[in-house]
Amino acid sequence: MMSDGSSTLAVAPARTTHRIEERSIVLQRIIHAPRDLVFLAWTDPVHVARWWGPHGFRSVVRQMDVRVGGQFRICMVGPDGAEYPIKGLYRQIVAPERLVYTDDWDDERAPQPSEVTVDFVEVGPEETRLTVSIAFPDRDERERAQEQGIVPGWSDSFERVDAYLAER
Repeated sequence: MMSDGSSTLAVAPARTTHRIEERSIVLQRIIHAPRDLVFLAWTDPVHVARWWGPHGFRSVVRQMDVRVGGQFRICMVGPDGAEYPIKGLYRQIVAPERLVYTDDWDDERAPQPSEVTVDFVEVGPEETRLTVSIAFPDRDERERAQEQGIVPGWSDSFERVDAYLAER
């Protein structure tokens, strides 16, 4: 602290952290938006299409029935035009605290389906701790997903949703 009471400390920029476990990957980031808005960004197809996927990708939400037993289909489109369709089934919805869904690529070469738990924890009036826990059937599937870039891909998505919500 300076003698006049001011500080030269800058607020550290948000960043995504992750940890790898035997059969899971857990990613976390502080999103600079209220929890209700962050939850809406994950459950409204108009919002999802604006941020889902890695940098340079765009996403087309083909189906999003946000209810227990409802399905979603999202197609990520890479900069080269290649399509990466995913699908899933909502297993648990506790608005605005938690989503649990299956995550499955529409590609037989991709990892087997995983279960994704997304927790939204309010840490301040304008900050939400977003935690995505991805459970794989086994260690081999977790390693396969890592080789395909799941950690950088989710990190990019977290950056994109944070930037998108900052525009509000």
